Amino acid sequence: MLRSCSVKQGLYFEGILLQSAAWSPRKAPFTWIVLSLRKGVVVLKSLWADKNRFWQSVVITLGVVIAIIQFVQIAKKNPGDFHLHWRSGELIATGEFLYLNNHNYPYPPFWGFVHAPLASFSMQTAYLLIYPIFFIALFLLIWILNRMSESHFPLLRNQLFWVVTAAIFLSSRYLIRDMLECGVNLALVAFSWLGVYLWTRKKELWGSIPLGFAMALKCTPSLFWVYFILKREWKMAIYTFLAAAFFTLSPMFKLGYTEYRRTFEHWAKNVEKGMLEPNPIRWMGGEIPLANMSFKPSQARYLMHYPKEHEARLDSPLYIDFLDLSPQTSLRIIKAVMLCFLVFIGWKFRRHYDDRNDERILWECAIISIMILLYSPVTWGQHCVGIFPGMYLLLRCATSRQNFTKPLKIGIGLFVFLILILNRTFIGKFYSEVMSTYHIATYAFIGIIFFLLSRHQSVTRREAEKEKPSTPET
Repeated sequence: MLRSCSVKQGLYFEGILLQSAAWSPRKAPFTWIVLSLRKGVVVLKSLWADKNRFWQSVVITLGVVIAIIQFVQIAKKNPGDFHLHWRSGELIATGEFLYLNNHNYPYPPFWGFVHAPLASFSMQTAYLLIYPIFFIALFLLIWILNRMSESHFPLLRNQLFWVVTAAIFLSSRYLIRDMLECGVNLALVAFSWLGVYLWTRKKELWGSIPLGFAMALKCTPSLFWVYFILKREWKMAIYTFLAAAFFTLSPMFKLGYTEYRRTFEHWAKNVEKGMLEPNPIRWMGGEIPLANMSFKPSQARYLMHYPKEHEARLDSPLYIDFLDLSPQTSLRIIKAVMLCFLVFIGWKFRRHYDDRNDERILWECAIISIMILLYSPVTWGQHCVGIFPGMYLLLRCATSRQNFTKPLKIGIGLFVFLILILNRTFIGKFYSEVMSTYHIATYAFIGIIFFLLSRHQSVTRREAEKEKPSTPET
């Protein structure tokens, strides 16, 4: 293997130290320590050289192993929620009521309609057939992010590989979980960003189709539609609304008007029930589970005491209660906080950009991807793949501009420790549940938003400096 000049210089330095120390740690311990450190640096430099593919091969191999492990889990059992979605498709395909016995009621009718073709296969076969969707969605999302950011944050190919690897690593807890769902949540993120990407290329009609499709599958991507309204991008907003309406109504072709109306009204009543629930620790399905990471229950945990029989409460001295406000007071505070935060973000995003390649669009859309997680009534681990665009852009910007600030390093370190290390794999189920009761992940997501806002603000300041008229010297 060829070595770079820095490696040769290191070996020359090593030779000098060997001669001076006569390779004896006892005779010259300080020199021996310096030599060891220097040798370690030389080895690391050689391993991380552009021409060295060893570690890249290790990373790729590890990714393949994880993919195979998840595939085997799917083949042996049904670890995710796919069986529920397949059943929704079967009910549509066979003409039965979609929400029979309140089956899969949080999902709109279009969700079941999309899964209807899978009813032609057995549930297990269909599960395995759509498993590659995860990898297609991941590739598509990375491709979109690369195309949208390459002019702002140029990278060498080797740097790009490691930025993508680091972003996948930081999001790995949620990406691996979404593998068991065959990447449907990652696909929603990719479709939303594909709509934004096509809009930046002034292809509003084409961009409205993937975004409208995502909105019809789940309501939460509608926050991107609100974003286009805020930006006064009326053409994109109108096209997206029409696309979403078409996809939402498309199950009518299969069900007929009467059955579709009955199905849609049943779903809408469940949604309304959840929105009007006066107790913030309950939702349309009853008690809010411990695994729900949305913003509403994350605040309620600190504002009120959960009843002893509540499933999100642990019988342990490690479970600490905080304020003991009434459900009504807690709900008012929660709504006020969520509204103020939404208004704050909207105020930050109020500017209309004539240049659709403006860097701030990247930061804003990355923030929206995380806001969707916070404002959704239900946010499971597999939904949290929405943090990937923000992670990718933060790492790419810092790498391209060689600007890994101290706060960013500390933030990444805390995220790795609290989210990736302190999880069930390393600390066990009980302590993992204790961590979940404090909703640390949710507040970590808010921390990511503020890092993204910081980058957004720096661009705004830079643009403001450019617009200032230069004063002539006297």
